[in-house]
Amino acid sequence: MPEIPVIEDIHKKVLEAVTATPDSLNMKEWHTCTTTHCRAGWVVHLAGQAGYALEKFYWGDTAFAAQQIYHASGYDISPVRFYESNETAMADIKRLAEV
Repeated sequence: MPEIPVIEDIHKKVLEAVTATPDSLNMKEWHTCTTTHCRAGWVVHLAGQAGYALEKFYWGDTAFAAQQIYHASGYDISPVRFYESNETAMADIKRLAEV
């Protein structure tokens, strides 16, 4: 099993990523391209090669890999958060980054 990566200040890093462009967050697709992902996709992407290795190890299960990365980074996230609308996800991401 690959090591589970840790993302320091995960909430702030995710917020920076999803607000980089107006199209950076797309909750309908895990990975659209290198600049557009859903919330779980961004977590895997921000974890770099280790994140993608973890995703691959879990048979491409982006949500489970992201949940493991969130946990290792100090936050237990409900997997339902990976299936919300863009608006709901953005509000939660902003809320967590401000804490």
